[in-house]
Amino acid sequence: MTERFFKFRRRFDFSPHPYEIGNPIFSNRKLEDNFFALKLYSLPDGEYRAFYDFHLNHYLLRYPDDREAFFRKVNRSIQRRITFYSAKDPFRSVYEIHLANLDKLEAFQGFLNTIDEWNVNTSTEKMLNQRDAEIALLKSNLADLQDRFDKVLQYEASEKIVINSGSIAAFMDLMRQLRKQVLPNGKRLVVTQGHSPWYKMIAKNFVHGDKPISLATAQNYFSPEDSSKHIFISDEDKAFDIVPHVPDK
Repeated sequence: MTERFFKFRRRFDFSPHPYEIGNPIFSNRKLEDNFFALKLYSLPDGEYRAFYDFHLNHYLLRYPDDREAFFRKVNRSIQRRITFYSAKDPFRSVYEIHLANLDKLEAFQGFLNTIDEWNVNTSTEKMLNQRDAEIALLKSNLADLQDRFDKVLQYEASEKIVINSGSIAAFMDLMRQLRKQVLPNGKRLVVTQGHSPWYKMIAKNFVHGDKPISLATAQNYFSPEDSSKHIFISDEDKAFDIVPHVPDK
């Protein structure tokens, strides 16, 4: 009978993979759990994941959709041994070995708990507590989002500003001029690091006649002149010139 879960070394293979289990001459494969545990006792903690994955991948070659079955097999085997060693007489001469094995098993069980995506080792009470904590977090996030949404709504207009049909180019030219205006003290009237505040403001708050202004269209009016998407405005489509005010003397 071949092993159902773990990868055994081949007979007379004296250079096996470090994670293969069994003896070089003969191994009773019905006792695969024992051989798995024996190999585990010799491994450092940092190799638990690699050791587990090595045998998991071997198992998945035959049962590709049965990761949970493999986890439950290993988990059950480890828990049985923890129970076994925990019940041993601490005053027997071999207790030191038992204690070392128990430490290994409990450390490996800790690793298993980190990959327990099926909540095999999670009690009903713990699952309910986790669910309540998740619900509380979601409610808190929802309340925060609602507060932020309410603040945003304060700045939402009940209607959009209508640009006279056929005059969008004149309006966009006016916006371009506005961006370039300089105050008497030499500072810019309005300053932005990029173009997005302008075209997003226009797409959100203005309509052209009875039609919305798409974000892409608004953006193209403010794209660099060397861009293939830049919309040029001809002189005949321009309607206004913003000129500096000269105070009366």
